[in-house]
Amino acid sequence: MYRLAICEDEKNIREELVMLCKEILTKMNLRFEVSAFESADRLDAELSAGAHYDLLCLDIMMKGTDGMELARKLRRSDNRVSIIFITGSSDYLKEGYQVQPIQYLYKPVDPQELAQALQTDLRLHHEPKSVELTIRGRTARFSLDEIRYVESGNHRIRIHLIRKGRADDIRDFPLSLSEIGQRLPQEIFCRCHNSYLVNMSHIAEIDRRGIILDDGTRVPVGRSYSSSIRQGFLHYLNNK
Repeated sequence: MYRLAICEDEKNIREELVMLCKEILTKMNLRFEVSAFESADRLDAELSAGAHYDLLCLDIMMKGTDGMELARKLRRSDNRVSIIFITGSSDYLKEGYQVQPIQYLYKPVDPQELAQALQTDLRLHHEPKSVELTIRGRTARFSLDEIRYVESGNHRIRIHLIRKGRADDIRDFPLSLSEIGQRLPQEIFCRCHNSYLVNMSHIAEIDRRGIILDDGTRVPVGRSYSSSIRQGFLHYLNNK
């Protein structure tokens, strides 16, 4: 779950930012939660009470505690939460970089620039590089790049791995395809069949007969998944 807080004292701007963030994150196929705050003091109180956010969108100039003050306070307490500054002025640029924001966005906020800032944060701080499975005392960790595809049958899954410098490998686990799918990032792995889930980074081609992977393996596409796998692969290519 990607949690984002928007702190902006102007109601119309705050509501627009909430709407834009929800639209962008929905298109990214992410599970998310967007919370809105009209003052830095209220957001600070939530954080002090234990609330967790992955990203803060902070208006710099606000009555009372402003966004820059809150950012400095968080960094002094070694809170490394990601920050995007929203501002109508370039006066704070030099000062702001001391707290290492992801981006500065000028009002009125451009939707494309906001989308790029969110993608940057997700890529730098929230993309998993591996998956770890612990089942019945057995633990295995795989790099996401190593997984070509996963197939299921007889209440088990078979993970097909590519190992650089070694022969390819297959690992069996007593899991369902839905269970492993929940542990893998949806922006990289897509269900293409009742019995198959594929790593889109290894797709070479999608044709009428199914998916051809980069090693020549052909993976079937179920009729009910045909549209979603094509849309998912196109989204993956556009956001590489």
